[in-house]
Formats: sequence, C-alpha cells, structure tokens
Amino acid sequence: MRAAGNRIVATVAGLWLGSTAAIAAAQQAPAIPAQMPPAAAQPTQEDHPTAVLPEPSPRWIYVLEPVFPYLVASKVWILDGDDLSIKGMVNGGYLPNAVLSHDKSRFWLAETYWSRGSRGVRTDVVSAWDTKTLAFAGEVVLPMGRFLVVPKKHNATLTSDGRYLLSFNMDPAFSLSVVDVKEMRYLGELDTQGCSLAFPTGNNSVASICPDGRFVHLTFDANGRLLRTELSDPWFDSQNDPVFEHAAVHRPSKRAFFVSYEGWVYPVTLDGMPKVGERWKLQGPGDEEWRPGGWQLAAFHAASNRLFVTMHKGGKWTHKQAGDEVWVYDVATKKRIHRLPLDHHSATIAVSQDEKPLLFALTETAVLMSYDTTTWQKKAERSGLGITPWLLYTFGE
Repeated sequence: MRAAGNRIVATVAGLWLGSTAAIAAAQQAPAIPAQMPPAAAQPTQEDHPTAVLPEPSPRWIYVLEPVFPYLVASKVWILDGDDLSIKGMVNGGYLPNAVLSHDKSRFWLAETYWSRGSRGVRTDVVSAWDTKTLAFAGEVVLPMGRFLVVPKKHNATLTSDGRYLLSFNMDPAFSLSVVDVKEMRYLGELDTQGCSLAFPTGNNSVASICPDGRFVHLTFDANGRLLRTELSDPWFDSQNDPVFEHAAVHRPSKRAFFVSYEGWVYPVTLDGMPKVGERWKLQGPGDEEWRPGGWQLAAFHAASNRLFVTMHKGGKWTHKQAGDEVWVYDVATKKRIHRLPLDHHSATIAVSQDEKPLLFALTETAVLMSYDTTTWQKKAERSGLGITPWLLYTFGE
C-alpha cells in the first residue's frame, strides 16, 4: 500500500512539474506564432483620441431629429452647409428641444428620460454639449418637468445675453422653467397665464403667445422670480386666421416675423414689451390659390433684410402642407423678389447669417438641400439623413 501511495504522489508531482514547464515555455514563446501572416500583427490601441472640430461656422446647419418611430432616442446632426458633409452627431432623449449658445461654445438640449427606457421614473433635464468636442458638459434637472410635444423651435430659448435658458412647460398650468446656464442651476418657474412658447425680449424678459391673440410679457430677477407681467392688445385673429408658432426670429436685431395661415405677415420688435408693426400680405394678384404651410416655414436673413417662406397651392386650413416653393421678400418694400421651386416638398427651412447666405430646406422624408441665395442654384443635397429630421438651427440667427 505504501508503494502504491508513493507512485500516486510521484505521478501527481510529475503532472504538476510538467504543467509548470509548459506554462514557462508558453511565457517564453513568441507573441506571434510563426504561421500568423505579418499583416495580422497589429498593435493594440489603448488610447481613444477625440476629434476636435473648429469653431462652428455660420454655414453649418444643426438638424434636430426626434426619430418619431423611436422617440426615446433622438439625435442632433451637424453638417457643413456647403456640401452637406456630416461634421458630427449627438444623441439625445425623448422629444428634445435644442438651443444654440450665442458665443458658439455650447448647445443645450431640453430632454426627457425614463429610468427603464420607455417606463419607470421620469427625469427632465437641460443638458449641455461642447460644440468642438461634442462632449457632454453637464446637466440641470427640471423638477417641474417640461411640455412633451412634437419639437418646436420656440419651446426653448436663451435670453438676449445668453445667461438664462427658458423652457416651456405645462403641468397642467403653463409656465417657463428658468435655468441659469452660466452656473448650471435651476431657478424656478414663470407663470405665463395660459400663454405658450418663449420669445426673448431682453436679458431678463420674455414674451409668450396667448390663445386670444395677445402677447404676455414677463420680467424676472436674477433668482428666476417673476417681477412684472404685462399683456398686449390682441394683434391677430386666433379663431379665423391664427399665426404659425414658428415665427422667423433674429435675436441679435430683436426682430421677428409671424406669418398667418392666410398669408399675413406681422413684423414684431422683441425689445421689451413686443411692438407689432403694420401687417402685410405674402400673396399678390394671381396668387390667390397659394398659401404658406409646413412646420418651420419661415426664416429671416438680417443683413439682406429678406424673409423666406415655404408656399404651396391649397385651400383653407392646409397650413401643415409642405412647400413646393420658397418665396423670398424684401421686408423693407414688402415685395416678393424671387420664387425658388424646390426639388422636393419641404416643411422646414432655415438660412445662414453670413454675407452670402445659404438657404436650407428639409423634407419630411429625410432629404436636406442647400441653395445659394445669390445664384439660387442648389449647392448640395443629402438623402437618408436619419429617419425623421425635423428642425433646423444655425448660429447667429
């Protein structure tokens, strides 16, 4: 029995020594087997560098895509307007609203998330993104929530100095959430008295549109507390000829142009309490069957004093129909100076604010086009830009 036991011990020891020798040999073996092709020997990259974009050009276009089939996963596409090449992309939450900073260093998304993707605990936030690295730069929770609806450009905005972001809310009362984006902190809510959207009128003031055709004008302090509320007289017929919510707004010059369903243009000065000028008509003799329509249907180029509007042939209440043409107006003379036929029906347009501006037109089938507004020639077209791109933004507007 002792001899048998010794043999077992010797066998186990031999196996252990053999395994140890095999491990040692393996550690001394070349890292690349002789039979491996040289092309397969690639170094392992331990660092993951981040590309850095230059300062955003005024000719870049930012495209907000809510991705309607999959609303919990939105996107912001960033493209060079001249050739529509993609510069970058950022992912967002449910039905976001985008806001570009005045100094081009940031953009923000007012967005919504659920802890289990499409269910669970809801959290509403304003998130910040660096425009050069497209890196996440922080967030502020909106404790009172935000209005969840198809994204509208004026659901969120910055005040004139860029210090405060105002996000429209309905829970169920109408309000504007105030976020200090310099210190990245939530300040509070401004009661809008049943009026909607946000149009900046100063460093600490904002206007909203009321159901009866008025403006409500709100002034607040550095802590987000409401100081004063003013109501304008009614300036449009909200029952028979409402205005589109997507007004063409140029923040630096404090000018806005609201277009009605029947084609009236209301020029508005957004400097303190909004001042509404004399209205004028888009259509002239022979244009009776044409109407404005689409989603983000109007854009204004301040330097040339030109207003761009998408137009289509249609009857009353066809205001959601995409445009067959873009009509261009000199707002000083209130005259149409050009009609641009579009290669594809477009519901959304925007214009860059440089000296030789580009006109962007976006279809409901994910086609983006850019046009030279000097020659009126199409510069570029890109199809398949995501699934459902919806809103357009440019710096300087």
